[in-house]
Amino acid sequence: MLSIRAFIQARMTSERLPGKVLAPFKGRPLLDWVIEGVAQVIPRKAITVLTSENASDDPVASYLQDKDITVFRGPEKDVFARFQKALKSQPCEWVLRISADSPLLDAAVLQEVIDARQAELDLVTTIYPRTFPKGKNAELIRADTLLKIDAKKLSANESEHVTPIFYLHPEQFQIFNIESGNPHWAQHSFAIDTLEDLKRLAKLSEEEMDSFQFRSKTLNPA
Repeated sequence: MLSIRAFIQARMTSERLPGKVLAPFKGRPLLDWVIEGVAQVIPRKAITVLTSENASDDPVASYLQDKDITVFRGPEKDVFARFQKALKSQPCEWVLRISADSPLLDAAVLQEVIDARQAELDLVTTIYPRTFPKGKNAELIRADTLLKIDAKKLSANESEHVTPIFYLHPEQFQIFNIESGNPHWAQHSFAIDTLEDLKRLAKLSEEEMDSFQFRSKTLNPA
C-alpha cells in the first residue's frame, strides 16, 4: 500500500467558468499545470484525477488517457463519496487533496504538508486558519479517518467540498495547521474561478509569483 496518493478533483461543469480544467493557460491545459505542480512532490504513479461519471467529464478522461495519470470517475455532486470510492479502489495511508483550479501550486507548501503528517493526526491543512493565498493550499487527510465517516449523514456542502466536516466538528478530529508566516497572503488568490482570473494569472510575472514563495517552516498546531 502506498503511503500517500494525490487526488486532484476536476470536473468540466464549473458554474462560473465551464470547462476551465482544460482551458488553455500559458499554452497548456490548466489541468496540466496542476498535475505537474503535484508531481514535484508526489510520483506520477501516485497521482489520480478524480472526475465525475457524467458524459460532460468524458473530455477529462480522454485527455488523460496518454498522460500516464490514473483517472477515477464517481458521483459529480457527492465528491466526498467519490473520494471514498477512489480510496477503496486505490488504497493508501494518506490522501493529498488538490483542486484542479490551482495551476500555480508551491512545491514547498505541498512538501511541508506532507512532512507534517503524524500517526495521531487526521488532517494536515493550510486553511485552519488560512494564511496562504487561495490556490496555494493543500490538505492531507488520513485515509482511515475519511473512510470511517458516514457519507450519507453529511450535508450537501460537506459532501461537495469533502473537508468541511473536519472544520465544522474539530472536537472530533486531530487537525494540524501550517501557516505561511504572512497572514496577509490570505487576501490574495492564485485560484481560477472566472475567465478574468485565467487572464490575470497568465500575466503574472516571475517576480510577482516569487513574492508569494513559501520558504520557511512555520508549523503551528490547530
